[in-house]
Amino acid sequence: MSQNKNRRSTKVRSSRRGKQLGPAEKKSVAAPSAKRPPDGHPVLRFLTTFAVLGAAFYAITFFTPFCRERLAPSSLRFTAKLAGAALAVLGQEVTVTDVFVSSPRFSVQIVRGCNAMEPIALFVCAVLAFPSPFLRKIPGLVVGSLCLAALNCVRIVSLFLIGVYLPDLFRVMHVDVWQGVFVLFAIVLWLLWLPWAMQGQLPTKPVSH
Repeated sequence: MSQNKNRRSTKVRSSRRGKQLGPAEKKSVAAPSAKRPPDGHPVLRFLTTFAVLGAAFYAITFFTPFCRERLAPSSLRFTAKLAGAALAVLGQEVTVTDVFVSSPRFSVQIVRGCNAMEPIALFVCAVLAFPSPFLRKIPGLVVGSLCLAALNCVRIVSLFLIGVYLPDLFRVMHVDVWQGVFVLFAIVLWLLWLPWAMQGQLPTKPVSH
């Protein structure tokens, strides 16, 4: 009887202490955390890269003679011709002279900020700054830039028509409405590109047996 009592008390004490892991089990538990690469701060890294690329864009466009004297004026004239052609298709009697789109009732001047260069550049910076394979960035850059350029043409044509038929609304639509719509559209394009760019990068949960 005494031996059985001693054995029972020993089992009770061992169960109270809890089960201790052996060396092999400790290594198996610690292995995943040791092999896991450090994530760092991906959001901070993205924002830093985006800021650097954006600053480089503004530095190049403002201080490079080629961009300031040739590229920017050429893009403004091209935007004016494109908007004039679209308005002519819609039945408006317009003439395009340099950066001016004019009709007997209204005229607009295409100035810096009306050529969609800045929204396109910021969209491009956001795509380039995101950590994804470069081959997945190329379609996003091309499609997003074309969509923003097309939206800019729609913006100029709509503002011209508003100036002709609803001149009192021109300032509100130009300053308040369209600027916000343009920024929102660029963000939506980037968000639509993200899931496609992240395909194959999301970790999958292991199936437990």
